[in-house]
Amino acid sequence: MGKFVELQNYDVVKYEALTDKPFSKILALEHILKFYRFQYFGPVKSSETFYDTPNDILYKAGIVLSRIQEDDRVFFKVGQASNLKAKTQKVFSHKVGVKDTIKDHSFYLVDGIKSIFSTPIYIDLENVIKNAVPKVSIFINANAYKVISGSGFRAYMCLEDIKYENYETKRQHKSNGMTVKLVGPDQYLPEFKSFNDSIKKYCKEFLEVHDNIYEHAKIVTKKVDAKQVKLDKKKAKQKIANADIEE
Repeated sequence: MGKFVELQNYDVVKYEALTDKPFSKILALEHILKFYRFQYFGPVKSSETFYDTPNDILYKAGIVLSRIQEDDRVFFKVGQASNLKAKTQKVFSHKVGVKDTIKDHSFYLVDGIKSIFSTPIYIDLENVIKNAVPKVSIFINANAYKVISGSGFRAYMCLEDIKYENYETKRQHKSNGMTVKLVGPDQYLPEFKSFNDSIKKYCKEFLEVHDNIYEHAKIVTKKVDAKQVKLDKKKAKQKIANADIEE
């Protein structure tokens, strides 16, 4: 049987790197922001796979279903699509074995979905879940650092190598990213905001990600229109040629 968990989103900030090898600038912040100290914590490895039917019945019904693996800890997570970027979200977490499949736990997942939604759901959830397939996976290998200040402020800063894989478009996308998470009571939220403002000021190589992680994964692995890519390249070459003529 799973359990309900209240997740906070206001104490987590996610970034996408715009350049290759961007982490040196982040680590150099320790010398710029004298009040903070970075302490290496260790490697972190995780993956999250989102499930749905081929025609996205779950997501259209406002349901997000995923399987998360953090080292040997594996669990299914159910949440509401509308709350993925809300300040807090209520999710249903169900721990499973490493080799367990979604079909093995459809009964508990149906129970979790019905408990989360206050309005009745008029689809055959058990049948839908049994026919759900992997849609998108996100694989993360990271190095985690503790961010410590003399005020008592604590945060984790994960410098991430990320691979997105879309099983429908057959496309993959690799990038670097970063997750900064507050550790401790809400009284440190102003300092957490100040620390992230410093990241945005001194580390232009990183851009804050405002999409929820599922939508972001789909965007970066969407199907590419080969004709449009060819047309864009042609326009770019023409623009360069026109600029040379004007000079």
